[in-house]
Amino acid sequence: MPLIRDVIAIMEEEFPPLWAEEWDHSGLQVGDADRECTGVLIAVEATEATVQECVEKGCNLLITHHPILFHPLYRLTPHTYQERTVSLAIRENVVIYAAHTNADNAFGGLNRQFLDSLDLPYGSLEPLEEKKGALSKLSIMVPTENKEALKEALFAAGAGHVGAYEGCAFTISGEGQFRPLDGADPYIGDVGEVCKVEEACVSVLVPHERMSAVLSAMIKAHPYEEPAYDIIPLQNGRKDFSSGLIASLKGSLSEEDVLKRIALLPTVTSVAHSKPLDRPVQRIAIVTGSGGSFLNKAMARGVDVLLTGEARYNDYLDAQGRILLVVIGHWESEQIARELFQRVMKQKMPNFAFQIADSDNNPIHYRR
Repeated sequence: MPLIRDVIAIMEEEFPPLWAEEWDHSGLQVGDADRECTGVLIAVEATEATVQECVEKGCNLLITHHPILFHPLYRLTPHTYQERTVSLAIRENVVIYAAHTNADNAFGGLNRQFLDSLDLPYGSLEPLEEKKGALSKLSIMVPTENKEALKEALFAAGAGHVGAYEGCAFTISGEGQFRPLDGADPYIGDVGEVCKVEEACVSVLVPHERMSAVLSAMIKAHPYEEPAYDIIPLQNGRKDFSSGLIASLKGSLSEEDVLKRIALLPTVTSVAHSKPLDRPVQRIAIVTGSGGSFLNKAMARGVDVLLTGEARYNDYLDAQGRILLVVIGHWESEQIARELFQRVMKQKMPNFAFQIADSDNNPIHYRR
C-alpha cells in the first residue's frame, strides 16, 4: 500500500500548495501522513458524517475541498462541528487533507471542471484575474561548453515554460573570474591563482512551486563546486493559475439559453440572477464558490455573464444594466471538486480506491 504522503503528493503535483491564497489553510489538516493508506474518501466538507463514513469503508484518508481547520481551535469539546469532527478523526486515526484555493486557482481546477459540465460551445479560455508574484527569473553563470547540458537539466526540472512555449531561455556570453582558495577543488583553474574563463549567463523563468527542484537540478548539472546564480522575483502574471476563468463562446447564445443550461444541472436547486439585459452572450466568466467580489473585474474584461456560487445583495444592484450575474449556491458550484479530485488521483493510481462520500451533502436546504 502507498503511504498517505504519496497520495497527497499526487494532489499537490496537480494543485501545488503555493497556488493557494495567503489567507487560506489548504494542506494536511489532521493526522500522520507517514502511515500506509488503506483507502481515500473524497468530500467537499470534513464533517462527523464523512469521517465516520471513512471508518465504515476502511479508508484512513479524507480529502476535502474546504478546510475543517480554517480558524484556530483553542479547545476540543463537543460544542462545534469543527471540534467534534477533529476529535473523531483523531480518535479513529483518519487523516484529513484539504485542497481549497489552490484547486480553485488551477487552470484545470474547479472553474474549468464546472465550465465543462455546462457543455457550452466555447473556444478560447483565459484567466479572469492572473496571479502575480509566483514567478522568478533564475540566472546562472556556467562555462560556455556546459551551457546546453545545463539548460536541458533546467527544462527537465520545470523551468523555461512561458505560456504555450517550453524550452525558453536567454543566454549571453562574457568573461568570468575567480580565485580558488585553499580547500577548493576547482573544475577550472588552480588554487591560489586568478582564473578567467569564457562563461555564459543562462536565464530562465521558474514557477515558485518548481524552484526547489530546479535548483537541485542546476547544482547537479553544474560543473562548479560553487555555482554563481541570481534569483529575481517577478510580478509577471501567470496564465496557468488564476482567480476565475473566462470562456469565449463559438458564436453566441441568448441569456435565456445560458440560464436554462445552468438550471438543468443535476446539482443546481435554484438559480438567482440579476435582470437580463436582452443581449447575446459571447463571454462567460466562472468563479466557483464566493465570487461576487469579481464583478467589477468581469465587467472590465468585457464579460457578458458572471456565474458564481455566492454574491452579496449589492452585487445584484451593481450588475443592473451592465452584466448578467448568476448565482447558484456555494456548495452547488463546488461539489464538482469531488469528481475532479477523484479523476486526478485515478489517473496516477488507477488500481487504488478513491471513493466519493455518500454522506457529503449540501448543508443548505430549500423549500419551493
